[in-house]
Amino acid sequence: MSAIIGREKEIAELKELYNGDKRSNKVKGFFGVIKETLLYPFKKDLVYFLILWILIALPNCYSQRNSIGYAVCLAMMYYIMAYVADVVLNLFHWVAKVLKPIVIVLATLVATLNLYCYIVYDCLLSNDFIQIIGATNPNEAKEYFDTFITWRHIVVLILVLAMSIFIAVMIPKMQKLKLGKSWIIASGMLLVSVAVICLKLGIIKEEFADKERWNLNFEEVVDLRNHLTHPQLTESDSIHTSHIVIILGESFSSNHSSLYGYGKNTNPLLAEQARKGNLFVFKNVKSPCTHTTKAFKYLLNTYQIGQESEHPWYESTNLIEAMKNAGYYTAWISNQSEKGMFDNIPSGHARLCDESFFLENETDTKRLDGKLIGKASAKTQNKSMVFYHLLGQHINFQERYPREYDNFKGTDYTTYAEHQRDVLAYYDNATLYNDFVVNAIMDLYKEQDAVVFYFSDHALDIFDTDPDYFGHARQTEASQKQGRIIPFIVYVSPLFQELHSEKVERIKASVNKPFCTDKFIYAVMDVTGYRFANNDDVQKFSLFN
Repeated sequence: MSAIIGREKEIAELKELYNGDKRSNKVKGFFGVIKETLLYPFKKDLVYFLILWILIALPNCYSQRNSIGYAVCLAMMYYIMAYVADVVLNLFHWVAKVLKPIVIVLATLVATLNLYCYIVYDCLLSNDFIQIIGATNPNEAKEYFDTFITWRHIVVLILVLAMSIFIAVMIPKMQKLKLGKSWIIASGMLLVSVAVICLKLGIIKEEFADKERWNLNFEEVVDLRNHLTHPQLTESDSIHTSHIVIILGESFSSNHSSLYGYGKNTNPLLAEQARKGNLFVFKNVKSPCTHTTKAFKYLLNTYQIGQESEHPWYESTNLIEAMKNAGYYTAWISNQSEKGMFDNIPSGHARLCDESFFLENETDTKRLDGKLIGKASAKTQNKSMVFYHLLGQHINFQERYPREYDNFKGTDYTTYAEHQRDVLAYYDNATLYNDFVVNAIMDLYKEQDAVVFYFSDHALDIFDTDPDYFGHARQTEASQKQGRIIPFIVYVSPLFQELHSEKVERIKASVNKPFCTDKFIYAVMDVTGYRFANNDDVQKFSLFN
């Protein structure tokens, strides 16, 4: 009997030991899977991991080549990112098989675009570029490609993408490269050490918390009619200006205007208006930004440089709403596109007006700014404010004027490098035609009580900071400075001069004052004779005070 009991006890102990071993093996199996997963990039996927690391790190490290220490830190940070990406991609075999080649191709494309942006514009792909692309229409994209993208660029891109596809296909056959055990341990320790150092120094936060670069919200896709502030106005003048005209230029650099001392006579008609005493040229005016999408967040409302952290731009009081509250009929007449790939800020302003017109909706022919002349019916109103949004000197320059304005030739620029001559001639011809358009719009109001403002949203860098570059300002201090220097002129009709002599004197006395067009709303309200009821900002910020 005791033998039987002893046997049963022995069997029970064996069962308990077996179950314990089974549970132990499960634990060992679980941790084994974790271990294999975490070490997979070093043990079995080393080629893929290294290629991915190079692709995502190269443009960022190249941009910091003058700061070797920071470039090394960035490389180590992207080492972590490549490792995490590889681990995640390999969690499920079938997903990895499909996604891994796609990730390599996409990483190659992003790296190529980043390098292109840095080489051409001195900055990496960022929020600004994404928003510009989002607001670009097919015609603008075509003109950009015609001007800047050569067959050499296209061939290089095709070769790079072909190479990336070839590498993505060949990687499985290249996976014989593996690290030894000691190298695996060293790589793991490096990974942990780099993670700790990056977190301690705040490198990851610094690189990815930059709102200017990484805030990819398309803030221009906003219906401004849903963000009205209903401003209360008071009268500061018993005689209000009847007609306010605002001509918004495009890509006009004042150093190519004869009004500002340029050697070529690019503004003969406006110069004649100035000679007659009808036009005032302001010498020290800058734009808040160097491209249209961003500049328009500031130009026509109370949103100013330095207020970015306080509230979104579209929650500011808008000039159009303010003037409509004052009884002005408003119209928007545009040669720009109503929409790009997405909506855009200028068309959001147009929808606030009582009347809007976009030339692109009327014709498929060459869109010349002269076709806007006379499109607005607003001047028949007792009080009106009309916006003319021009294409101005937008790239492609030779498309901005009719052939009869082909006045300047490349041969007129013999003191410049040969590759610059035709570009300069095209730009100056576009400026000459712009002179005709702006003057013709002013003439529409010469019998009215009217004041006409003309300024450009931003300027361009036309070989000013780099003998081989022209276009929107690059992200260098010198180029950014050049891209903000704009013309700003004010035309006053004879009747306006008769009725508002005090205002004319204040305008005349302000031509040398420094001014940024993020405060333009206050200059307009000052001239019309209105103030905000709840603050003295018009008196504080107006150009004419």
